[in-house]
Amino acid sequence: MKFGLMIEYDTRNIGDDVQSYVTQRFLPRVDYYIDRNHMDEFVPDTEEKVATIINGWFLQYTLNWPFSPYIKPLPISMHFTYKDWFWDTTDRAYHLQGYGLEYLKSIEPIGCRDSHTVKLLNSKGIKTEYTGCMTLTLEPFEGIEKQDYICAVDVSDKVVEQIRKTTDMEVKVVTHTVPEDYYKLSWEERMKNVEDLLKLYQGARAVVSYRLHCALPCLALGTSVILLNEDYRNDRFGDYTKYIESCSEEDFINGKVKYDYRNIPTHSDGWKDLRRNLIKRCEDFVKECEESNEEYVDDISIKDYKKYVIGKSNWLKSAAVESYKRFENEKQERKEEVEKLNQHLQQIKNETKEELEKDKKEIKEKDEKIKYYEKEFEEAVRKLEEYKSENEAIKNSRWWKLREKIKGKK
Repeated sequence: MKFGLMIEYDTRNIGDDVQSYVTQRFLPRVDYYIDRNHMDEFVPDTEEKVATIINGWFLQYTLNWPFSPYIKPLPISMHFTYKDWFWDTTDRAYHLQGYGLEYLKSIEPIGCRDSHTVKLLNSKGIKTEYTGCMTLTLEPFEGIEKQDYICAVDVSDKVVEQIRKTTDMEVKVVTHTVPEDYYKLSWEERMKNVEDLLKLYQGARAVVSYRLHCALPCLALGTSVILLNEDYRNDRFGDYTKYIESCSEEDFINGKVKYDYRNIPTHSDGWKDLRRNLIKRCEDFVKECEESNEEYVDDISIKDYKKYVIGKSNWLKSAAVESYKRFENEKQERKEEVEKLNQHLQQIKNETKEELEKDKKEIKEKDEKIKYYEKEFEEAVRKLEEYKSENEAIKNSRWWKLREKIKGKK
């Protein structure tokens, strides 16, 4: 039987290649490279089954589900989510309904990477097994000695700053993000890049990251790791915090948790049981397939599959994507209209505010004038009263009376 390796052809995350790397180690050879996001379109050169270890996140493109009938799968270390890549909503996992659901039932039990997936698939009536992540099967490389450096993998500048504040070791800033044209590299180059990255991790005193496919390989390679976890990632990360030191990014940055990077706390080694089971499952599958003469017995030929299934499904996918694009365009148009209305309303508010400010200013000026005149009036009244008092005083004075007397004699 031929063997296929599932890969993320056009990836932007080397963590996808790490998953393919660990899977390839179990295969006696690779006869076909199968794009994970287009596994429904796979056809071999001849009508035959192709043995493929299936692991990873399913599915970024749910319209491409389920797999091609030419794939003989070992469904292991799989992660499913309620979310649909296009519509990005919950409780709307189209690939876990109808035909997609029936397909999963036909290849059960499904090996699940996390208890979230176990719960999700069980709710659909699918038999499962919790297997953990395939990256736990990594073996440490020979000849790699620990050195005094820490890897900060895809963390914020504040996290890097906090690490440097609390250690005198070198801090190597690393990313799993790869260039857009990464697919142009040969598979051999991509696998060498994975090995170089894993050796870097193995040689580190410690690694700090929020990436699952950094933390778990480090666990398997014997490198202390701190996983920066948040509640919204618990569907993928929650099962592994009992094996790995973890905290929130906020607590890490604020210093609520402090680490001696040469002595990071160790946790349960229960992951080794998962590792042993994964290795056994993969080795048994490969051995069974190597000894098998299983023929392709489905009713449809490659020619017809390409024409009636792939051709039609691609047409439907294009229509769905086109519909989604229209939906997005209309949503954007509505968003722009709302923004214009908001701008217009803001303009009216600003103009009204300016008018109100102008009116308030005029009223204030008038009030000040009124107060001024009131004050002037009060001052005039006060002076008039003073004049009256002075006049009365003069009339009552002796010299005024004498004047009146002299004036009367005349």
